Amino acid sequence: MSLRVADFLANPGRRFPIETTLKGGQDPESLCTVDSIELAGEAFAQLSTLYLEVALRAKLIQPCRRCLEPVETTLDLEESFEVPIPPGVESVDLLPVVLRLVLSAHEPNVVCREDCRGLCPACGVNLNRHPDHVCETAESGRTTLRDLLT
Repeated sequence: MSLRVADFLANPGRRFPIETTLKGGQDPESLCTVDSIELAGEAFAQLSTLYLEVALRAKLIQPCRRCLEPVETTLDLEESFEVPIPPGVESVDLLPVVLRLVLSAHEPNVVCREDCRGLCPACGVNLNRHPDHVCETAESGRTTLRDLLT
């Protein structure tokens, strides 16, 4: 989302209320998708920088660390940050800065529920859906680290 900066630049130091919702994006490193980000707070410009003091509420969808099912979480933050205003522009894009804040503050290791059983280590069946699953693996004849630990 682009924020028009003409009013901010015409009134340096004056605080303006800001309330908006941003469309999210995806973080390829953590497989986390940000569905939406709500911003509410104040913003002001001084020299060539836009200063924002906002409360953020972000809805995230990320895989459970045990069974890989999608888990929806909500992240609430209060942040102060700044966005440079390049000369001659009429608006600045807040999404990259806000998205970086949200992705750096979210919990990367979520579980769908406390008693999540995860996936079968041999075949990958979701053990939450198939609690009576018994995997019969073929004997390969070689010793693995798991054999040594048990």
